[in-house]
This record gives sequence, structure tokens and C-alpha cells, in this order.
Amino acid sequence: MAKFKKVEKIANIFNKVRICILHRMKTLQIATFGDDDQDGIALGIRNFPIHQLILICYSSDEAKAIEYSKKIETIIGIGSEIILVQKENVVKDTIERVNEVLLKKSMEYHHILMNVSSGDKLISCAALSSAFINGIKAFAMDHGHSIPLLLPVLKFSYSEIISDTKIKILKSIDSIGGMVSSLEELEQISGYGKPLLSYHVQGGKENKGLADLGLVEVDKGDRGKTVINITTLGKLMVTSNLVNSSQH
Repeated sequence: MAKFKKVEKIANIFNKVRICILHRMKTLQIATFGDDDQDGIALGIRNFPIHQLILICYSSDEAKAIEYSKKIETIIGIGSEIILVQKENVVKDTIERVNEVLLKKSMEYHHILMNVSSGDKLISCAALSSAFINGIKAFAMDHGHSIPLLLPVLKFSYSEIISDTKIKILKSIDSIGGMVSSLEELEQISGYGKPLLSYHVQGGKENKGLADLGLVEVDKGDRGKTVINITTLGKLMVTSNLVNSSQH
């Protein structure tokens, strides 16, 4: 009996420690915001833990986003922030703003969720792209607006599977407008030799190149020269990594 009580006591201690740890694990929710539909934001708050809410919206929706965030603060007592993006540059702005948030908040929060339920399709897609690049769990509403629908985002950052060399090559292409007309031109602006460039752009048996990863498109130009164009996903990767590198 004494031995049983000792085991029970130890189990109770472990349970209290587990509850304490879970209590301290904080969750940040980032949500897109639109003028006419906030049901998805409320759905995320009801179904997932939350200790702070960050709303992403256009400048034209700022006043209503402020009003909504104040209501949330009053009702559930959490802090909130609003970050603005321009509709004309929604993808680039959203990627940059989300990366800034992650750099500032990643040490404070154990879990970060991306809610793309509200706002127009452009801002939702931009936020989902950012979640994909950074390995953030993302969700939206189902058709019945009753349960959250988890979206298939990578469990790790997309940048984790791309080497520093590939990132530097992408940045070199982006720095001159997103296109090079030959490997010789890329050699001049990147500082890497042609064999290495060919390896990282075209790939090999055990290495996926930038083209295989969908970050550049490769075509044959005049006299058989290799023309390389950075893709939209490639631009997103450059934006993400430029933000990260500028903060270190």
C-alpha cells in the first residue's frame, strides 16, 4: 500500500508539472482580416489556444480592424496588433510583414497559427504562401462555416531544404530584375563558377536544382545559352530570406 501511494504521489507531481508546462505554452494566431467577414477569425479563437492575435489587412480596412481587435481584447482579454499591407503589393508585403512578426515573436510563443479564413482571396493566398515558406500551421473555415479546416502546409520551413548557395544564386538573379540570359552572366553577378551554377540550377542525381524546386524556369536562348527566370515562388523565397538576413 505504501509503495502504491508513493507511485501515486509521483504521478500526481508529474501531472502537475505537465499542466504547468502546457499552461505556459503560449500560442500566437495571425489572421487575415476583411471588411465583411470575420466569422473565420472568431472560429479560430474558439477552436484553438490563443494568447495574442495579429490581424493582417489592407489600409482601407484599418479602422474596422482596430474596432474588431478592441472587441476581442475586451471579450477574451488578450493583446492584439494590426499589420497593414498594400493591395498592389499584397504578396510581397504580406511575406515581409509575417517574417518580421516571426523574428520578433518566435521566442515568446511556442505555437504560431495562420488563419486565412477572412479577407479577399489575394490576401488569404498571400498569407498561405507565407505559412508555406515558414512552416506555419494554417487553417481556414469549412463550407459550413462551423469547423476549422487544416491546410496542408509543410511541417518545416521551405527554406530549410534549400542551401545557402541556392539562396545566394536566387538573390543574384533577383538583384538584376529576375532574369539572366546565360550562365556566364550569372557567373559574373554571383561569383560562382559555371559548373557549380549548373549543378544548383539544373540539379543532379542526388540534388534537386532550383528549377526542380520551382524557384526558377530555365529555357534555351540564342546560340544555346541558358536563360534563367526567377518564378513567383522564387521571389517569395528571396523576400523571406532578405528579411531574415537583414535582422542578423
